[in-house]
Amino acid sequence: MGINEEKQNLRKQEYPYCARDALCRIEVLCCRPGKQVELQMELIAEFVFGEMEKIKESERKKESDKKKEGEKMKDIDKKKEMDKKKKRNMTVELKKLHLIEIMSDFFQSPGSSPAVRNALFLSLFPADSSRHKILGNLVSMAITTQNKAVLNAAGIWMQQLGSTSLQSVGLARHLLSDYFVLTPKSIDKLKQLPTLAPHFTANLLTAIGEVYEDKDPPIELLRLISEWIEENPSLLLTPLMDNPPLPIGGIPMTPITPIAGLFRWCILSPLRYDNAENAANREELRVFYSKVQQLLMDSVLRLTNNGSNKHAISAQHLASTTRLLTANLQNRSNIDTSLRDLAMERLAQAVSTAMSANCIYGNKQELLALLQPLSYQHFLIEWTLQTCSTKAA
Repeated sequence: MGINEEKQNLRKQEYPYCARDALCRIEVLCCRPGKQVELQMELIAEFVFGEMEKIKESERKKESDKKKEGEKMKDIDKKKEMDKKKKRNMTVELKKLHLIEIMSDFFQSPGSSPAVRNALFLSLFPADSSRHKILGNLVSMAITTQNKAVLNAAGIWMQQLGSTSLQSVGLARHLLSDYFVLTPKSIDKLKQLPTLAPHFTANLLTAIGEVYEDKDPPIELLRLISEWIEENPSLLLTPLMDNPPLPIGGIPMTPITPIAGLFRWCILSPLRYDNAENAANREELRVFYSKVQQLLMDSVLRLTNNGSNKHAISAQHLASTTRLLTANLQNRSNIDTSLRDLAMERLAQAVSTAMSANCIYGNKQELLALLQPLSYQHFLIEWTLQTCSTKAA
């Protein structure tokens, strides 16, 4: 059957029912040499996401608006028009929900290898597309229904785009909104995530680290993350250990572990204790951050000295945290001395632990140079500089 004939057959089906058959066809194309990328994109746009239908709907709306232009609508006509618009919007949302169900079922069903399915997932949600709301809803449903196939594919998507990229951080924001704002009683669904999909969870954790770059996360999230790490000690290192299944010729992007982002939370948190709602919250935050800091150091010290582990922590990420800490200490002279000392102590612990495990990559000399001004304020930073200078060479 020719491709034009296949398209005609797909057009005979109502949208989004045609999406299932379209996904099967695109999966076949992903397996072929040459892959016919342009054809894949056409099928995805028209039959999976119904983007041609949306264009036609937009054109119909413009035509309708033109006819009404210059005419004074009666109140009854206005009401009818509003009812029609509501009905259209409801239909669109129902179609989106149905599409997400179709995609969930498709990825969970038997089919091609994980590498092909991952390639298809990346084609469905390229970095420059406007489909990220659908992606967020798809992954959110996958967490609720424990759809491992979708979560695994989403984990590869995050790693390939970069787990600290705008797209991955956007997905993390969507999931945090779903589970901590819109339906906070469903947080329990997240507790088994590291066991269900460790690679996805580790990449999500890296992205969450960026969401709360300059503010404290909700206490419930901090509690959940400490449970994740405590019950799954290898979780933080999963991106380094997993070899993502990609199609032949696919180049795996450099994985980013959650370690540096979570160290930043712990290091900068004492500077925000004054912003906590009350004394009880401050104490609870202190306990959780101390626990996470210790868990992070334990994970780093467990690293064996091999090639992949040398890329566990970026010197650039720790340097960025050092700059933030230095700027805060310089600009806020009213910070309590004990809190200043705690922040510097945690920075020294992070750097010295990572250096001793030989798991920092990048410009280590720049990192140590940024620590130099702080060494006059805290003995542990001075000790770190003395012991780590030879390792950074």
